[in-house]
Amino acid sequence: MSTETLVNEQLLADEEYFATDERREEMREMFGFERRRLLLGEGAAGRLPEECRRLGAGSVMVVHDAALEAVAAPVVEGLREAGIRIAATFTGIVPNPTVASVDALAEAAERSGAEAVVAIGGGSTMDTAKVGLCVASCGGSTADYFGFDLFERGPRWPLVCLPTTAGTGAEASCVSVVVAEGGKQAVYSEHLHPAAAIVDPRLSAGMPPGLTATTGLDALGHALECTASKKSGPLGDAVARASLAAGMPHLPRAIANGAADPEARLQMCRCSLLAGLLLSPINTGAAHALGYGIEKLSHEKGRPVPHGTAVALVLPGVMEHNAPAAADKYYYAAGAAGLDLAGKSREEGARLAAGWIDEVRRRHTPFATLTDAGLGEDDLPRMIEVALQVRRLLDPNPVEVTAADAERIYRGVLA
Repeated sequence: MSTETLVNEQLLADEEYFATDERREEMREMFGFERRRLLLGEGAAGRLPEECRRLGAGSVMVVHDAALEAVAAPVVEGLREAGIRIAATFTGIVPNPTVASVDALAEAAERSGAEAVVAIGGGSTMDTAKVGLCVASCGGSTADYFGFDLFERGPRWPLVCLPTTAGTGAEASCVSVVVAEGGKQAVYSEHLHPAAAIVDPRLSAGMPPGLTATTGLDALGHALECTASKKSGPLGDAVARASLAAGMPHLPRAIANGAADPEARLQMCRCSLLAGLLLSPINTGAAHALGYGIEKLSHEKGRPVPHGTAVALVLPGVMEHNAPAAADKYYYAAGAAGLDLAGKSREEGARLAAGWIDEVRRRHTPFATLTDAGLGEDDLPRMIEVALQVRRLLDPNPVEVTAADAERIYRGVLA
Protein backbone atom coordinates (compact mmCIF):
# COMPACT_ATOMS: atom_id res chain seq x y z
CA MET A 1 0.00 0.00 0.00
CA SER A 2 1.30 3.46 -0.91
CA THR A 3 2.16 5.82 1.94
CA GLU A 4 2.24 8.85 -0.36
CA THR A 5 0.07 11.78 0.65
CA LEU A 6 -2.00 13.09 -2.26
CA VAL A 7 -2.99 16.75 -2.37
CA ASN A 8 -5.90 18.28 -4.33
CA GLU A 9 -5.72 17.38 -8.02
CA GLN A 10 -3.27 14.57 -7.24
CA LEU A 11 -6.31 12.72 -5.89
CA LEU A 12 -7.41 12.18 -9.49
CA ALA A 13 -4.05 12.10 -11.24
CA ASP A 14 -4.48 8.46 -12.30
CA GLU A 15 -7.91 9.02 -13.87
CA GLU A 16 -7.78 9.02 -17.67
CA TYR A 17 -10.45 11.72 -17.92
CA PHE A 18 -8.09 14.22 -16.27
CA ALA A 19 -5.13 13.55 -18.55
CA THR A 20 -5.25 17.00 -20.18
CA ASP A 21 -4.30 20.38 -18.71
CA GLU A 22 -7.69 21.76 -19.70
CA ARG A 23 -9.62 19.17 -17.72
CA ARG A 24 -7.32 19.44 -14.72
CA GLU A 25 -7.93 23.18 -14.70
CA GLU A 26 -11.67 22.57 -14.93
CA MET A 27 -11.37 20.26 -11.93
CA ARG A 28 -9.41 22.84 -9.92
CA GLU A 29 -12.00 25.49 -10.69
CA MET A 30 -15.04 23.30 -9.91
CA PHE A 31 -13.65 22.19 -6.56
CA GLY A 32 -12.02 25.49 -5.56
CA PHE A 33 -8.59 23.99 -5.01
CA GLU A 34 -7.01 27.43 -5.08
CA ARG A 35 -8.86 28.21 -1.82
CA ARG A 36 -8.40 24.97 0.11
CA ARG A 37 -6.25 21.87 0.46
CA LEU A 38 -7.37 18.25 0.66
CA LEU A 39 -4.79 15.71 1.78
CA LEU A 40 -5.23 11.93 1.62
CA GLY A 41 -2.81 9.28 2.72
CA GLU A 42 -1.63 6.84 5.33
CA GLY A 43 -0.03 8.95 8.07
CA ALA A 44 -1.29 12.23 6.58
CA ALA A 45 -2.39 13.38 10.04
CA GLY A 46 1.28 13.97 10.78
CA ARG A 47 1.13 16.94 8.42
CA LEU A 48 -1.37 18.79 10.59
CA PRO A 49 1.23 21.10 12.21
CA GLU A 50 2.52 22.00 8.74
CA GLU A 51 -1.01 22.89 7.63
CA CYS A 52 -1.58 24.99 10.75
CA ARG A 53 1.60 26.96 10.05
CA ARG A 54 0.59 27.38 6.40
CA LEU A 55 -2.64 28.93 7.66
CA GLY A 56 -0.73 31.25 9.98
CA ALA A 57 -1.90 29.56 13.16
CA GLY A 58 0.38 29.08 16.14
CA SER A 59 -2.53 28.19 18.41
CA VAL A 60 -5.67 26.14 17.83
CA MET A 61 -8.96 25.14 19.38
CA VAL A 62 -9.39 21.38 19.12
CA VAL A 63 -12.92 20.05 18.56
CA HIS A 64 -13.78 16.38 19.03
CA ASP A 65 -16.42 14.10 20.47
CA ALA A 66 -15.60 13.20 24.06
CA ALA A 67 -15.86 9.53 23.09
CA LEU A 68 -12.97 9.97 20.65
CA GLU A 69 -10.41 11.06 23.23
CA ALA A 70 -8.15 8.10 22.44
CA VAL A 71 -8.24 8.86 18.70
CA ALA A 72 -7.70 12.59 19.17
CA ALA A 73 -4.93 12.32 21.76
CA PRO A 74 -2.05 11.41 19.36
CA VAL A 75 -3.11 14.17 16.97
CA VAL A 76 -3.16 16.72 19.79
CA GLU A 77 0.20 15.51 21.09
CA GLY A 78 1.65 15.92 17.61
CA LEU A 79 0.53 19.54 17.61
CA ARG A 80 2.12 20.17 21.00
CA GLU A 81 5.39 18.55 19.98
CA ALA A 82 5.48 20.79 16.92
CA GLY A 83 5.04 23.89 19.07
CA ILE A 84 1.39 24.55 18.22
CA ARG A 85 -0.40 25.79 21.34
CA ILE A 86 -3.73 24.20 22.31
CA ALA A 87 -5.72 27.29 23.22
CA ALA A 88 -8.95 25.44 24.01
CA THR A 89 -10.71 22.11 23.62
CA PHE A 90 -14.40 21.70 22.79
CA THR A 91 -16.05 18.31 23.30
CA GLY A 92 -19.73 19.29 23.37
CA ILE A 93 -20.53 17.29 20.24
CA VAL A 94 -23.88 15.51 19.98
CA PRO A 95 -24.90 12.97 17.32
CA ASN A 96 -26.87 14.90 14.71
CA PRO A 97 -25.87 18.46 15.73
CA THR A 98 -28.59 20.65 17.23
CA VAL A 99 -29.01 24.42 17.17
CA ALA A 100 -27.95 24.49 20.82
CA SER A 101 -24.81 22.38 20.32
CA VAL A 102 -23.66 24.38 17.30
CA ASP A 103 -24.33 27.69 19.05
CA ALA A 104 -22.27 26.40 21.99
CA LEU A 105 -19.31 25.83 19.71
CA ALA A 106 -19.70 29.34 18.29
CA GLU A 107 -19.49 30.75 21.81
CA ALA A 108 -16.49 28.56 22.65
CA ALA A 109 -14.64 29.77 19.56
CA GLU A 110 -15.22 33.38 20.57
CA ARG A 111 -13.67 32.72 23.99
CA SER A 112 -10.85 30.48 22.81
CA GLY A 113 -8.17 32.94 21.75
CA ALA A 114 -7.22 30.43 19.05
CA GLU A 115 -5.92 31.31 15.60
CA ALA A 116 -7.42 28.23 13.93
CA VAL A 117 -9.73 25.32 14.72
CA VAL A 118 -8.99 21.62 14.28
CA ALA A 119 -12.02 19.29 14.11
CA ILE A 120 -11.36 15.57 14.65
CA GLY A 121 -14.35 13.29 14.19
CA GLY A 122 -17.22 12.20 12.02
CA GLY A 123 -19.89 14.17 10.21
CA SER A 124 -21.49 15.51 13.39
CA THR A 125 -18.21 16.95 14.63
CA MET A 126 -17.27 18.49 11.30
CA ASP A 127 -20.75 19.94 10.67
CA THR A 128 -20.78 21.44 14.17
CA ALA A 129 -17.45 23.15 13.55
CA LYS A 130 -18.24 24.27 10.01
CA VAL A 131 -21.50 25.98 10.92
CA GLY A 132 -20.50 27.11 14.40
CA LEU A 133 -17.47 29.05 13.21
CA CYS A 134 -19.51 30.87 10.57
CA VAL A 135 -22.19 31.70 13.15
CA ALA A 136 -19.50 33.09 15.45
CA SER A 137 -18.22 35.32 12.64
CA CYS A 138 -21.62 36.50 11.41
CA GLY A 139 -23.57 36.70 14.69
CA GLY A 140 -26.97 35.43 15.75
CA SER A 141 -27.89 31.77 16.07
CA THR A 142 -27.55 28.74 13.85
CA ALA A 143 -31.31 28.81 13.24
CA ASP A 144 -30.87 32.12 11.37
CA TYR A 145 -28.92 30.44 8.60
CA PHE A 146 -31.01 27.49 7.42
CA GLY A 147 -31.11 27.59 3.64
CA PHE A 148 -28.77 28.88 0.95
CA ASP A 149 -25.94 31.42 1.11
CA LEU A 150 -27.04 33.33 4.21
CA PHE A 151 -23.60 33.78 5.78
CA GLU A 152 -22.24 37.18 4.81
CA ARG A 153 -18.66 36.19 5.47
CA GLY A 154 -16.51 33.20 6.23
CA PRO A 155 -15.14 32.14 9.61
CA ARG A 156 -12.45 34.20 11.33
CA TRP A 157 -10.70 30.94 12.19
CA PRO A 158 -9.35 28.66 9.45
CA LEU A 159 -10.84 25.21 9.95
CA VAL A 160 -8.88 21.99 9.45
CA CYS A 161 -10.97 18.79 9.44
CA LEU A 162 -9.63 15.32 10.17
CA PRO A 163 -12.44 12.78 9.58
CA THR A 164 -12.52 9.64 11.71
CA THR A 165 -15.15 7.93 9.58
CA ALA A 166 -15.30 7.28 5.84
CA GLY A 167 -18.73 8.29 4.63
CA THR A 168 -20.14 11.75 5.18
CA GLY A 169 -17.68 13.69 3.02
CA ALA A 170 -18.30 16.68 5.31
CA GLU A 171 -14.62 17.58 5.14
CA ALA A 172 -15.02 18.40 1.45
CA SER A 173 -18.51 19.91 1.14
CA CYS A 174 -20.21 23.27 1.61
CA VAL A 175 -23.32 21.75 3.18
CA SER A 176 -24.06 20.86 6.80
CA VAL A 177 -27.15 19.45 8.49
CA VAL A 178 -28.48 20.63 11.86
CA VAL A 179 -31.47 19.33 13.82
CA ALA A 180 -34.06 21.98 14.66
CA GLU A 181 -37.54 21.82 16.14
CA GLY A 182 -39.07 20.79 12.82
CA GLY A 183 -36.42 18.18 12.03
CA LYS A 184 -33.17 18.23 10.09
CA GLN A 185 -32.34 21.49 8.33
CA ALA A 186 -29.61 22.06 5.75
CA VAL A 187 -27.20 24.96 5.68
CA TYR A 188 -25.52 25.69 2.34
CA SER A 189 -22.70 28.19 1.91
CA GLU A 190 -19.35 28.37 0.15
CA HIS A 191 -18.07 29.70 3.49
CA LEU A 192 -18.62 26.25 5.02
CA HIS A 193 -15.75 24.72 3.05
CA PRO A 194 -12.95 23.91 5.52
CA ALA A 195 -9.64 25.58 4.75
CA ALA A 196 -8.02 22.16 4.81
CA ALA A 197 -9.00 18.51 5.20
CA ILE A 198 -6.55 15.82 6.20
CA VAL A 199 -7.89 12.34 5.49
CA ASP A 200 -5.80 9.67 7.17
CA PRO A 201 -7.16 6.09 7.12
CA ARG A 202 -5.43 5.40 10.43
CA LEU A 203 -7.99 7.64 12.11
CA SER A 204 -10.87 5.45 10.87
CA ALA A 205 -9.11 2.11 11.33
CA GLY A 206 -10.87 1.40 14.61
CA MET A 207 -14.42 1.67 13.26
CA PRO A 208 -16.48 -1.45 14.11
CA PRO A 209 -18.08 -3.42 11.24
CA GLY A 210 -21.55 -1.88 11.64
CA LEU A 211 -20.27 1.70 11.56
CA THR A 212 -17.98 0.85 8.66
CA ALA A 213 -21.00 -0.45 6.73
CA THR A 214 -23.25 2.50 7.56
CA THR A 215 -20.68 5.16 6.69
CA GLY A 216 -19.49 3.29 3.61
CA LEU A 217 -23.04 3.01 2.30
CA ASP A 218 -23.40 6.76 2.87
CA ALA A 219 -20.33 7.45 0.72
CA LEU A 220 -21.52 5.13 -2.06
CA GLY A 221 -24.96 6.74 -1.88
CA HIS A 222 -23.36 10.12 -2.47
CA ALA A 223 -21.45 8.88 -5.50
CA LEU A 224 -24.42 7.02 -7.01
CA GLU A 225 -26.83 9.90 -6.51
CA CYS A 226 -24.45 12.58 -7.72
CA THR A 227 -23.57 10.73 -10.93
CA ALA A 228 -27.26 10.10 -11.67
CA SER A 229 -28.26 13.71 -11.01
CA LYS A 230 -29.45 16.02 -13.77
CA LYS A 231 -26.78 18.44 -12.52
CA SER A 232 -23.92 16.06 -13.23
CA GLY A 233 -21.79 16.25 -16.37
CA PRO A 234 -18.70 14.51 -17.73
CA LEU A 235 -16.44 15.85 -14.98
CA GLY A 236 -18.85 14.92 -12.20
CA ASP A 237 -19.32 11.47 -13.71
CA ALA A 238 -15.55 10.95 -13.87
CA VAL A 239 -15.13 11.81 -10.18
CA ALA A 240 -18.11 9.64 -9.21
CA ARG A 241 -16.69 6.70 -11.16
CA ALA A 242 -13.37 7.10 -9.34
CA SER A 243 -15.25 7.13 -6.04
CA LEU A 244 -17.24 4.01 -6.95
CA ALA A 245 -14.13 2.21 -8.23
CA ALA A 246 -12.52 2.81 -4.84
CA GLY A 247 -15.54 2.00 -2.69
CA MET A 248 -17.50 -0.82 -4.31
CA PRO A 249 -14.78 -3.49 -4.16
CA HIS A 250 -13.32 -2.33 -0.84
CA LEU A 251 -16.35 -1.79 1.40
CA PRO A 252 -16.90 -5.55 2.03
CA ARG A 253 -13.18 -5.88 2.81
CA ALA A 254 -13.25 -2.93 5.21
CA ILE A 255 -16.31 -4.36 6.98
CA ALA A 256 -14.78 -7.83 7.26
CA ASN A 257 -11.21 -7.00 8.16
CA GLY A 258 -11.20 -3.57 9.76
CA ALA A 259 -7.77 -2.45 10.89
CA ALA A 260 -6.21 -5.61 9.41
CA ASP A 261 -6.78 -4.31 5.87
CA PRO A 262 -5.28 -0.81 5.62
CA GLU A 263 -5.64 -0.74 1.84
CA ALA A 264 -9.40 -1.20 2.16
CA ARG A 265 -9.53 1.62 4.73
CA LEU A 266 -7.51 3.90 2.46
CA GLN A 267 -9.75 3.20 -0.52
CA MET A 268 -12.91 3.83 1.52
CA CYS A 269 -11.42 7.16 2.61
CA ARG A 270 -10.78 7.99 -1.05
CA CYS A 271 -14.31 6.92 -1.97
CA SER A 272 -15.79 9.17 0.72
CA LEU A 273 -13.57 12.17 -0.04
CA LEU A 274 -14.21 12.11 -3.80
CA ALA A 275 -17.96 11.67 -3.32
CA GLY A 276 -17.90 14.49 -0.77
CA LEU A 277 -16.35 16.78 -3.37
CA LEU A 278 -19.44 16.28 -5.52
CA LEU A 279 -21.90 17.34 -2.82
CA SER A 280 -21.24 21.05 -3.33
CA PRO A 281 -21.52 21.41 -7.12
CA ILE A 282 -24.06 18.60 -7.68
CA ASN A 283 -25.59 17.17 -4.48
CA THR A 284 -27.66 14.04 -4.01
CA GLY A 285 -31.15 12.96 -5.10
CA ALA A 286 -34.32 11.06 -4.29
CA ALA A 287 -32.74 8.43 -2.02
CA HIS A 288 -31.56 11.14 0.35
CA ALA A 289 -34.96 12.87 0.23
CA LEU A 290 -36.74 9.60 1.02
CA GLY A 291 -34.10 8.85 3.62
CA TYR A 292 -35.02 12.05 5.46
CA GLY A 293 -38.54 10.69 5.88
CA ILE A 294 -37.13 7.56 7.51
CA GLU A 295 -34.76 9.50 9.74
CA LYS A 296 -37.41 11.92 10.97
CA LEU A 297 -40.04 9.36 11.90
CA SER A 298 -37.64 6.79 13.30
CA HIS A 299 -36.15 9.48 15.53
CA GLU A 300 -39.59 10.43 16.80
CA LYS A 301 -40.32 6.78 17.57
CA GLY A 302 -37.14 6.38 19.61
CA ARG A 303 -35.17 4.09 17.31
CA PRO A 304 -33.32 6.45 15.00
CA VAL A 305 -31.94 4.99 11.80
CA PRO A 306 -28.42 6.29 11.03
CA HIS A 307 -28.28 8.55 8.00
CA GLY A 308 -26.26 6.21 5.79
CA THR A 309 -28.53 3.29 6.54
CA ALA A 310 -31.68 5.34 5.99
CA VAL A 311 -30.43 6.26 2.52
CA ALA A 312 -29.38 2.66 1.83
CA LEU A 313 -32.88 1.41 2.71
CA VAL A 314 -34.40 3.26 -0.21
CA LEU A 315 -31.42 3.61 -2.56
CA PRO A 316 -31.99 0.25 -4.32
CA GLY A 317 -35.60 1.19 -5.05
CA VAL A 318 -34.57 4.64 -6.25
CA MET A 319 -31.93 3.11 -8.51
CA GLU A 320 -34.53 0.87 -10.14
CA HIS A 321 -36.84 3.88 -10.47
CA ASN A 322 -34.04 5.93 -12.08
CA ALA A 323 -32.77 3.15 -14.34
CA PRO A 324 -34.54 4.40 -17.49
CA ALA A 325 -32.36 7.53 -17.30
CA ALA A 326 -29.29 6.34 -15.38
CA ALA A 327 -28.78 2.63 -16.14
CA ASP A 328 -25.32 3.29 -17.61
CA LYS A 329 -24.19 4.89 -14.34
CA TYR A 330 -25.40 1.99 -12.23
CA TYR A 331 -24.03 -0.58 -14.68
CA TYR A 332 -20.58 0.93 -14.08
CA ALA A 333 -21.09 0.55 -10.32
CA ALA A 334 -21.96 -3.13 -10.76
CA GLY A 335 -18.77 -3.68 -12.69
CA ALA A 336 -16.75 -1.83 -10.04
CA ALA A 337 -18.21 -4.19 -7.43
CA GLY A 338 -16.93 -7.15 -9.42
CA LEU A 339 -20.37 -8.47 -10.32
CA ASP A 340 -20.68 -10.74 -13.36
CA LEU A 341 -21.99 -8.61 -16.22
CA ALA A 342 -21.36 -11.09 -19.03
CA GLY A 343 -24.29 -10.93 -21.43
CA LYS A 344 -26.14 -8.51 -19.15
CA SER A 345 -27.98 -5.45 -20.44
CA ARG A 346 -27.50 -2.01 -18.90
CA GLU A 347 -30.82 -2.44 -17.10
CA GLU A 348 -29.84 -5.85 -15.73
CA GLY A 349 -26.53 -4.41 -14.53
CA ALA A 350 -28.39 -1.60 -12.77
CA ARG A 351 -30.55 -4.17 -10.96
CA LEU A 352 -27.45 -6.07 -9.89
CA ALA A 353 -25.90 -2.90 -8.45
CA ALA A 354 -29.11 -2.10 -6.58
CA GLY A 355 -29.21 -5.65 -5.23
CA TRP A 356 -25.61 -5.33 -4.07
CA ILE A 357 -26.44 -2.23 -2.00
CA ASP A 358 -29.49 -3.99 -0.57
CA GLU A 359 -27.48 -7.06 0.40
CA VAL A 360 -24.73 -5.08 2.15
CA ARG A 361 -27.32 -3.19 4.20
CA ARG A 362 -29.28 -6.30 5.13
CA ARG A 363 -26.19 -8.27 6.10
CA HIS A 364 -24.23 -5.64 8.00
CA THR A 365 -26.72 -3.22 9.61
CA PRO A 366 -29.60 -3.82 12.06
CA PHE A 367 -32.08 -2.30 9.61
CA ALA A 368 -32.97 -4.78 6.91
CA THR A 369 -36.48 -3.29 6.66
CA LEU A 370 -38.49 -0.33 7.92
CA THR A 371 -40.12 -2.66 10.43
CA ASP A 372 -36.72 -3.02 12.11
CA ALA A 373 -36.91 0.71 12.87
CA GLY A 374 -40.41 0.45 14.29
CA LEU A 375 -41.96 1.96 11.16
CA GLY A 376 -45.07 0.49 9.61
CA GLU A 377 -47.98 0.93 7.24
CA ASP A 378 -49.47 3.80 9.25
CA ASP A 379 -46.25 5.81 8.96
CA LEU A 380 -46.11 5.81 5.17
CA PRO A 381 -48.28 8.90 4.52
CA ARG A 382 -46.18 11.11 6.78
CA MET A 383 -42.88 9.72 5.49
CA ILE A 384 -44.03 10.48 1.96
CA GLU A 385 -45.07 13.98 2.99
CA VAL A 386 -41.68 14.67 4.58
CA ALA A 387 -39.75 13.30 1.61
CA LEU A 388 -41.69 15.20 -1.05
CA GLN A 389 -40.90 18.49 0.66
CA VAL A 390 -37.19 18.08 -0.02
CA ARG A 391 -37.35 19.68 -3.45
CA ARG A 392 -33.66 20.66 -3.47
CA LEU A 393 -32.90 16.94 -3.85
CA LEU A 394 -35.95 15.70 -5.72
CA ASP A 395 -35.89 18.28 -8.51
CA PRO A 396 -32.43 17.25 -9.85
CA ASN A 397 -33.28 13.54 -9.61
CA PRO A 398 -33.07 12.09 -13.14
CA VAL A 399 -36.64 10.70 -13.03
CA GLU A 400 -39.55 12.50 -11.38
CA VAL A 401 -40.66 11.02 -8.06
CA THR A 402 -44.39 11.27 -7.32
CA ALA A 403 -46.20 10.39 -4.11
CA ALA A 404 -47.14 7.04 -5.68
CA ASP A 405 -43.48 6.41 -6.57
CA ALA A 406 -42.36 7.23 -3.04
CA GLU A 407 -44.97 4.89 -1.59
CA ARG A 408 -43.87 2.06 -3.89
CA ILE A 409 -40.21 2.52 -2.92
CA TYR A 410 -41.01 2.63 0.80
CA ARG A 411 -43.25 -0.44 0.51
CA GLY A 412 -40.39 -2.32 -1.11
CA VAL A 413 -38.55 -2.30 2.22
CA LEU A 414 -41.52 -2.14 4.59
CA ALA A 415 -41.11 -5.68 5.95
